[in-house]
Amino acid sequence: MRKPLTHAVLGLALGLLAACAGGGTADFDRRMASYVAQPEVRLVEGLGVPQRVYDAEGRRFLEYDFGGTAAPASSGFSFGVGGGSFGGGRYGRGGGFGTGIGVGIPLGGSGYEPVPCLVTFEIREGRVLDFRRQGESCR
Repeated sequence: MRKPLTHAVLGLALGLLAACAGGGTADFDRRMASYVAQPEVRLVEGLGVPQRVYDAEGRRFLEYDFGGTAAPASSGFSFGVGGGSFGGGRYGRGGGFGTGIGVGIPLGGSGYEPVPCLVTFEIREGRVLDFRRQGESCR
């Protein structure tokens, strides 16, 4: 009887793991490459306004930063309130209720550091000529 439940839980866990692992750099590169040969306006429509724009010798470079942002470290106290009840005993005797208040003390920050993903598109004559990415977090 436990075997089907174990297999279902295992299958769900593997499915979630596969979903998280998908979308690697090859998929990212394919998405970015879809803008090559497109007008500059299509790039901005698709990815939004770039963080930086450079113009040099008749060429234009649009840089996008797809890196994660750092989560703020936990600090300060946390406070919680809870409530509940417990069932009665035999013949309706022995019932009651409970409440609680708690205070938590954080033991450390998140430890998360953003990993950069910079993508630079080269524009010539109003069309995307090529792109270059930097960083391992481009997914």
